[in-house]
Amino acid sequence: MELTKVVHLSEADCWAVDYLVRHTWKDDDGPPGVGKGLLVKVFSLLKEFEAGCKTPTLPLALTERECWCIDFNIRHDLNMGHEPVGKRLLLQVFGLILEFQNERVTEHGLRHLTWLPPGSAGPDASNIGDGNSR
Repeated sequence: MELTKVVHLSEADCWAVDYLVRHTWKDDDGPPGVGKGLLVKVFSLLKEFEAGCKTPTLPLALTERECWCIDFNIRHDLNMGHEPVGKRLLLQVFGLILEFQNERVTEHGLRHLTWLPPGSAGPDASNIGDGNSR
């Protein structure tokens, strides 16, 4: 199962994803299931808004692949009606993509540190807590 991160979408944001991702749901050029799975998630939010949801936004858990799908299909200058949604939506998605990337870089760095051979440069475990390091 892929990791997910949460973004909060307005009804206009959801309609934008529906409008611009709908034609790619077959994922001819992308990983299988990304566009269709994303649309199913967005459909559930749209049904909540149609049922009279009182909050201006609803949370949506996105995988990194779904974030890239939105990035690929949504233009920054997109308006739904008279509401500018493209830039707002993309900035949220960019934030999630950067979080996914930062986690990968951090994980790689930690994995590298755990493989340091004994006696290599780094803090001596016996000195942790007394303020001394080598």
